[in-house]
Amino acid sequence: MEPEVPSKPKLQAQARDGRPITQAEASSIAATESTITERGPIKGGAAATAQSLHDRQQNFLAKAGEVARKPATGITKEDAAQVQRAEARAAGGPPGRGSASAKVQSLADENADGR
Repeated sequence: MEPEVPSKPKLQAQARDGRPITQAEASSIAATESTITERGPIKGGAAATAQSLHDRQQNFLAKAGEVARKPATGITKEDAAQVQRAEARAAGGPPGRGSASAKVQSLADENADGR
């Protein structure tokens, strides 16, 4: 029985659902592709997708963490925009209500209004 590789749409759905793709998972997919092809991971295949999604998720976490370390009163609309862009890239689509970027935007709006 040949090892299975998750489909790219399945990996993308995992990211959209907010479930992390770990480095170990991306490496395992690459190893499985290498076993199947006997030449290495498939260019543009599931391993490449998993690695890209993992990197995007890590970028979002880094950006959100950077903003989270700021005092709440110091969060700007630019901070909110950066978090929103990073979250959208990590999830593969615009973040919805209740998302981390929506909460950061709310704080930025309060700060801009001087509340």
